[in-house]
Formats: sequence, structure tokens, C-alpha cells
Amino acid sequence: MAAYTVLYPYARPKFAIASLSLGTNAHHDLPTKIRVASNLGYDGIEIFIPDFEGFVNQVREGKHTELFTEPIPTSSSTELDLACAAAVYNLCNSLGLEIPLYQPLRNFENFRSQGHIDTSLAEAERWLRIMPAMKCDLLLVCSNYIPPPSPIDEKYTMNMYIDAQVDAFRQLGALAEKYGVRIGYEPLSWGTVIDNWMQVWEIVERVDLENVGVLLDSFNTLGNQYADPGQASTICKGQTLAAMLFNLEELAISIPVEKIFFFQVADAVRPAEICYDEDDMPRRMKWSRACRVFPCEPQTPCPTGMEDTTSDPENPSSGYLGFLPVTQMTSLLHRMGYRGWWSLEVFNTSLQESDIGCPERHGSRGINGLNILWDVVQTDMQSRNLDIELGTFFDRKRTISSPTLSTPTLSTGSNSDASDSFIPSIDNDFELELPEALHRIGGCGRPTLDIDIEGLKTKDT
Repeated sequence: MAAYTVLYPYARPKFAIASLSLGTNAHHDLPTKIRVASNLGYDGIEIFIPDFEGFVNQVREGKHTELFTEPIPTSSSTELDLACAAAVYNLCNSLGLEIPLYQPLRNFENFRSQGHIDTSLAEAERWLRIMPAMKCDLLLVCSNYIPPPSPIDEKYTMNMYIDAQVDAFRQLGALAEKYGVRIGYEPLSWGTVIDNWMQVWEIVERVDLENVGVLLDSFNTLGNQYADPGQASTICKGQTLAAMLFNLEELAISIPVEKIFFFQVADAVRPAEICYDEDDMPRRMKWSRACRVFPCEPQTPCPTGMEDTTSDPENPSSGYLGFLPVTQMTSLLHRMGYRGWWSLEVFNTSLQESDIGCPERHGSRGINGLNILWDVVQTDMQSRNLDIELGTFFDRKRTISSPTLSTPTLSTGSNSDASDSFIPSIDNDFELELPEALHRIGGCGRPTLDIDIEGLKTKDT
């Protein structure tokens, strides 16, 4: 009997959480959040610029002196920023945390002149200058809500607006390169002009710089194209889950995986009542600030009036506290080959809680959600692997092709005879002969599957 073992060579992604998602800086300082993230087992922490600015102000007031080994240069704002950035890095490094992202650079948009771009570049350089001291190489730049009147009119068309964004991001990318920094462009779901991945990818593709890419956020993607808090159902009028998943497949086909620089994860609950736009705050921004939750949280803690009670067969319940198809989006990104960070970015009114336990409560919910999400994605990958036609898959003397959306890469080894020669593809990056492949991926706690070729029987091991 010819028997083969299929191994799923998928290491767990690195998990991070945004410092903002561990409580407001009005009550919880940055060093506290860093320590909590480390204690809970995160691999990294995003540094939220207002949290960093709050830390700088506290240092200026004489706090956190234990984090500095040299005199603190309080007379120079630039030098103080650099010293504080180094102190943040040293604290994170001592606790085994990386800083994968610094965020957000806002208002890099709506340019009408080179002078306007120059002003925004100068603001960006303040943060680019300190990022090497943090050992952080990725700056998030988000789209923006621009209060009325709309910047788009007969004299300044959408094409002109996009052209200006391309020009500005080319200049920002060139500036960031001097500091060894990449730029991740994120569409916010409430952006006035730029609010979806298609627009961001158009700009990034035209910019055509290695260090300028796309930053995807599950809430902002799904909260714009699938959900609408202005509808009683909180689903965009006429939208279906199937149509949303088709849009995500278009994303996977359109954007090369190497241009997806980062993935932020959040779900959301339905608001207690319909949200309406106001001049200073669009409805999706209101909803985002109050109703985000962590992925894969159980439904039971949901506040009264906010449960996911939908019975629409075209938009079925997610089975979790949040109702967005976060698990499907995450699984699709993994299938397309994304192997970067999964990082939580959750806003919620609960982050205003002032008690000392607030950061740990939120961090615990987050890390539990990420672990469940990873289990869901692995299960999805395994079930899809089993759908491969085994007769074709195990043809002799062939090379396993690189993965498609529905066919992830597998490592395949033979224990029959030496004539069964396979060259497995591992993690899409390189090809290895079987003994070296097994050496690299064996014993890592990854699920394996024994397959009886003659009987086409399977069993988990």
C-alpha cells in the first residue's frame, strides 16, 4: 500500500495589539500597556501616536525616569522624542515584544498644492525620524473624514484628487526610505473620498515604490462594503455575504500578497439604534468608536439590545459576538499567502474604564480571540486541503504547483519507494527535497494527516 503523510506547514502568525485597545491614555499609560501585552503573550504592540505623545508629556513632567539610563533631554522636543522612542523600544525589547507598527499619520490627503504636500511631509518626518529608535519600520497612513463641503466638485474632480494622492505618496515613500521605513496606506470606512481597498490599491499600484503598500483592516473593509449602521439591519442595502466574499476574492486576485504590509483585526456589534451622519462625525465613525469588539468573542456577554439576531439567510449569523465576516476575510488572506502580523485594533466605549484592570481585561479578550481565530483558519485550510483530488495530487514524478485561493501549498512525502520523487513547496518561498522539508517543518505542533491512497481513507494524527 502506498501511504503518504501530508503536513500543513503553517506557523502561527505573530499576534499584536494596538496600544489604544488596552485602554485610554487618560487613565492607562503606555509603559503599563506594554507590560500587560507582554504578560498576556502577545508578540508585539502597535504604538498609537497619542499614547506616545502622552508618554512624552509624562516624561517631561518627571515620570518614568526608571526607563532611562542617560539624562533626559527635556530642553529639546526633537531630542526628547528620540530619547522616549528609545526608552519605549528598550522596554518592549526587555519584555520580548516587537513594535511592528506606528500609527496613525492622519490628514495626509486633499492636496491642492506642493506647499500643502510639503507641510504634510514635514509633519510626517517628525515621526519618521524617531521610528528607527523604536526599531519600527512601518508607518500607518489612513484616509480621512473631511467635513463638508465635499472636496470633489466640477473644478476638482475625483481623478485630480487621486492624481494628487499618488504624487504625495511618491514623495512620502521617498522620504520614508531615508529612514528605512515603509508606508502602509489604510482606507477608513468613513473616509470622505478614499474609503475602500480598491481606491487604495489603485493609488499604491500607481505609486510603484517597494516601501509603499496596503494596510488592511477587517473592520474598515467590512464596515464599509458589508455593513452600514445607518440601516436597521446594519447591513448595506442590497448586500449579501456571498457578494462580500466575492469582493474579497477580487482583493486576493488584484493585490500581490507582498504589497499587503499589515493586517489589523476587529469585529463589531450592531449599534443599539440607527446611527446618522453629522457634520463633525459620520455614522460609521460613531459606530467604530463605540461598537468594535475583538474577533471570535462568544455571544453571551453581548449587551441587551445589541445581540446579533439576524435571520436573513443571505446574511447569516457569524456565531460570535460580532456580526462581520472576519473569519472568512482572515482565512482568505491566509490562503492567498499572507504571512504577516495579525494585530488587534479595537475601539469601544469600554476602553474609557479607569480601573487598573481595564488593560488586562481587554488584552485577555483580544489574545483569546486571536487564538480562536487562528484555530478557525487552520481548520478551514485543512478542510480545503482535503478537497484536493487525491488521484491528481499524487501523480508520480510531478511538482506540486504554487497555491491558488482554493488550493494551499502542501508538503508531500513518500514512504513507499525511491521512484516516488516529489519536490514539495514550503510556504511559497522555496522548494526542498523531502528530508530537508521534513527537518524544517517537523515537530512544530502542526496538524498532519495520514492518507491511505488505496482506500482513499483519512485519519487525523
